[in-house]
Amino acid sequence: MPTGSRAYVVRDAEAGATEVTRMYPYTLKGLTEALDEARFLSMSGPAQVLVLLADGRGTVIRKYEKGREIPVT
Repeated sequence: MPTGSRAYVVRDAEAGATEVTRMYPYTLKGLTEALDEARFLSMSGPAQVLVLLADGRGTVIRKYEKGREIPVT
């Protein structure tokens, strides 16, 4: 990832999970699509996190379990 680029990523919330479901552009539309995807995937599967990738580092900004947002710890 080039320096200065940003993106949203949806992935499983498990500690060792590194598989990315999908990357979304760093736009308002990208954010809303990523939020919807994380919520939808968590309804019938494992918990999902929404990660903001910026400058090669990731920060978890939302977490969903069973279709509901839960506090990020």
